[in-house]
Amino acid sequence: MALTDSPIYHDRLTAWHNSRLWLAFLAAMGLAIVLGIADVVQKFQPLPPQHVLIFNQQGEPVGTILPILNVQAIPNVILKAGLGDFIHDAFSIDQDKDEEDRLIAKTQARVTGQAWHAINDWYARDLGKHDPRNIWRRTWAEAMPLDVLKLDGIDRYQVDYRVTTHADNNTTITIAPWRATLHVIVGQSKDP
Repeated sequence: MALTDSPIYHDRLTAWHNSRLWLAFLAAMGLAIVLGIADVVQKFQPLPPQHVLIFNQQGEPVGTILPILNVQAIPNVILKAGLGDFIHDAFSIDQDKDEEDRLIAKTQARVTGQAWHAINDWYARDLGKHDPRNIWRRTWAEAMPLDVLKLDGIDRYQVDYRVTTHADNNTTITIAPWRATLHVIVGQSKDP
């Protein structure tokens, strides 16, 4: 005598497919649970700082930078554009004093103490002939980055640029090619 609710016959192929469907369902549920736990863990982690403030020795804020853990985290195009902007700001001379002060402040905010001293030594060379803080009234110059190349070694770059100098009320125009080798430091430098 057969049970009243049992099927007339038992199909092994249907039973095999049903067991596979149950296994697939359990695997999908397990994956959903693992992903849900990972999402909850990620949401409750503390957020990284949105920016880092840099202060000088007098306690005045010098600049704001985004936290970056290594140079490889920066896309190459962005890094090259930033290095080109640095060269432009460091070696361009504007005839507007406020604009020149802004260029100097941007340059100073991007470099460490040793690099800032090297740039200041360049500015003071030849009795201050290259110092944009002194010669902006009679001369203006535009530093135009031409090419930025990554050199062998860790975080070293070469920037080829051209400086077009307009002197003597724009009657004397001088174009000079230059090359700078830069070392990119990520994070807070130990150099004051």
